Amino acid sequence: MRGILPIFGMGLLAACSGGGSSNGGNISGPPAIPTLTVTLSEASQTRSASESDSRASFTFNASYSGTSDKPVLPKLSFDTTILAMDGDIVQSGNSFQVKLKSLDKLDAASRSGDVTFRLCRDDGCSEVYPGSTQTFRYTLDVKLLDWVTHQRTASHTAYVHATFDPAKFGKAWDKTITGATVIKPVATKGTQLFLTRAGASGWGVTTLDTATGAERWSYDIGPIYSASGPSVTGDQIQIVSMIHSSGENRIITIDANNGRFVRNMLFPAQWSNFAQPTAMDRELFLASGYYGNVVYSYDLDDGTKRWEASGSAGKVWDGATVGADSEYVYYYSGALDVFRRSDGVRVKSIEDPYWVWNGYSYSGGPILGSRKNAIAYSGSGMGTYDLSFPLVSFDIAESKIAWRTAGTYSTAPALGSGVLYAASNSRGQFDAIDEADGTVRWSWPLSTAERFVGNVIVTDTLVFFSTDTKVYAVSLAAPYATVWSAPTPGNLAISQDAKLIVTPIAVSGSAPVITAYALR
Repeated sequence: MRGILPIFGMGLLAACSGGGSSNGGNISGPPAIPTLTVTLSEASQTRSASESDSRASFTFNASYSGTSDKPVLPKLSFDTTILAMDGDIVQSGNSFQVKLKSLDKLDAASRSGDVTFRLCRDDGCSEVYPGSTQTFRYTLDVKLLDWVTHQRTASHTAYVHATFDPAKFGKAWDKTITGATVIKPVATKGTQLFLTRAGASGWGVTTLDTATGAERWSYDIGPIYSASGPSVTGDQIQIVSMIHSSGENRIITIDANNGRFVRNMLFPAQWSNFAQPTAMDRELFLASGYYGNVVYSYDLDDGTKRWEASGSAGKVWDGATVGADSEYVYYYSGALDVFRRSDGVRVKSIEDPYWVWNGYSYSGGPILGSRKNAIAYSGSGMGTYDLSFPLVSFDIAESKIAWRTAGTYSTAPALGSGVLYAASNSRGQFDAIDEADGTVRWSWPLSTAERFVGNVIVTDTLVFFSTDTKVYAVSLAAPYATVWSAPTPGNLAISQDAKLIVTPIAVSGSAPVITAYALR
């Protein structure tokens, strides 16, 4: 016999059975419930999933021995905030196949629980067959995403879907990068930390172990004009390098596992400084051009250029990166341009009437929001000068400006759960800005002795940012208090093994020191 059984209640079940007694005579109680001994094919399973897709499958078979002339109905109980049934329970003879799946959008954490299986005589499970109750143990490890480019992903939100307890924070290690005078923003893959460094002998790439800080490998680029921080895709990293004004500058591809050279991809530029390029799937996107204003797409399987496309505004030469999603690439150069990923056709341009020009350098790129919007700094020069600009949100669907902040801001913002987090040196405060309308929900006051630097990271419960003297963690719950700080300012990143990586921005005198804090 093979059949599909409906799924009965998911709450915690209680078993009970009737009984009777007599003082003699022919009076007797109801017949005893027969024993059905259940054996599970597996007592436990462990599965891994990702912060971007927390779904995973758990399957077991429950077989019983014994017989009953009454119905034999399977019942399950489990935590429905973590698991759901993946179809009906399927019966084949005296065996039941159970399939479960974890829910999507679970935060990054390791969690375990029990699924209780039992056989019942009725739908309400008021009578449970003795010997049928068994427990299946599941463990689900939802891993953090890697920090692969500017502000973590191709959407540049720096949002980490996880909860961290400040009481558990502690320094994991620090590492002196001997001979370096410049450290660019980093990228991570698993337990590898990739950084671009510069010193008297030239530029290069160093890879550290995020668990210990030990060096894994090093790659020397040589005495060039400039190089970007690394971006990661698959088993490769890409560094954008500036040799001299020409059409033969190089995007250097290196094997992430061993530091071996893979290939160069060429592009034109003149005396530029580059943000980390944006990688997604097996494509790399670069904002550059001999006179700026050009977006390039490269195939990372063979290094060929897929397409190049010009922006509509042409007000930025270097320092910009692009945003990307499954369909489009987003570039800001005084206007927001939207290119089709498949062929580079520009499908939309939205002018920014608030744009302020202060040179050809930019800092960062569009932040892709949850409302079919993109948020960007409205002005150039931040890549060169100590400037602040308003942030502008573009309504992509309606091809218009949705809002402009009243204040000006200074570092790379973060966006999570409908709130944009940005630091303002001009106002001396850190603001939580409503993504819908640009209004400030709450603010954290900056000490007059400090200035904001670096970038912002937001999690489900905390926001991290840096000043020129400290790194801070502030609670997202009122009264928005500082819950942790450390005297190691710099650029921030969070690795897959939950290390907060702090990289110094300004280096003077001694060699730079990278510090890692364990968040769990």
